[in-house]
Amino acid sequence: MTGPVASLVARDALYTALALVGAYFVFLLVLLLVVMGRAGVLRARKAASAAIRPALDGSLVELLAGGTDDSLFRKHIKTHPADIAESILLFQTTVGGSARARLCGLALDLGLVHQWCEDGRSRDAIRRRAAFANLAFACVYEPCRRVAGDLVLEALKDGDEEVRLAACRGVLLAERRDKIEQLFGLALQPELLTRIVLTEELRRHALALAAGPVREALRGGDALRVRATLEILVAWERAIPLEELREFLEHRDRDIRVLAFQLASFVSVDFESRLALIRSLHDEDAGIRGLAIIAVGRQKMTEAIPELALCLRREGLEEARHAAAALAAMPPQGWSTLEELSGSRNAATALAAGEALARAKREA
Repeated sequence: MTGPVASLVARDALYTALALVGAYFVFLLVLLLVVMGRAGVLRARKAASAAIRPALDGSLVELLAGGTDDSLFRKHIKTHPADIAESILLFQTTVGGSARARLCGLALDLGLVHQWCEDGRSRDAIRRRAAFANLAFACVYEPCRRVAGDLVLEALKDGDEEVRLAACRGVLLAERRDKIEQLFGLALQPELLTRIVLTEELRRHALALAAGPVREALRGGDALRVRATLEILVAWERAIPLEELREFLEHRDRDIRVLAFQLASFVSVDFESRLALIRSLHDEDAGIRGLAIIAVGRQKMTEAIPELALCLRREGLEEARHAAAALAAMPPQGWSTLEELSGSRNAATALAAGEALARAKREA
């Protein structure tokens, strides 16, 4: 390449580089202006919200106390819809009855419920989550349920787990008893977060569910569904009748056995289950023996006093204390046994028996 040609090539490359640097600088400048503009808008919006929120909250308190003046909300609904919605939702967990109905009615009259329904059909998962969280609160009010229609029910099958959870809360708050069994079925699915949330929400329906869906799930033979069902029952801690417990106390899956023994501490157990609990006091698994001791004590099974005494002499200090506590809960036979064992030559036995007996007498 000759000298003049090389000089031209170098000059063109330099111009190209300068053009690219210039374009990049302009792009950065425009981006900076956009960011600054958005920051300014955000600051202005926050300032406007801070200025109006105290008035909105005060007016809302008066409305919930029985007032009828909603003019402030109607005046600002077009300019501050988000602030009004936040003010309304701020009170959702603190009011009930007629006050909650007035709160939901205000959201409906201002068009917020319709907006939430529209957002609930969005493809944006974040918008849908917020929409159904708000609808879950509003759908406790029957006129709002009519506006939402089947939208909340359809959301039970949404691909986003948080949307499904919000929809579940909406169905539960709306007391849709015909859908409670469907929600219990969702709680048995593998998603742990869904199970945790629904377990607490379904607690008040425990007796109704125990009569049908719980029994059906336990008899289905699917180990995963059985385990999930037992986890829910243990979390409920409700004294519900459970005829099938013996089968799970002797199940081949140890996790299921553990849950069954935890459940045996507070549910009604039949004769066969009581026999299974006594047999388990001699189980090869020390963990199972410990759970059986606790369950026998909670059930106050006096027929197991000889077995508990044997556990108190045989087990280590921790299990011995459980056995002693079980005996202490069954006076007078249990107390007599503890008095006898408190003089044992076995130091762990004597210590556990003496502690349990002294504590029982103090609390008597």
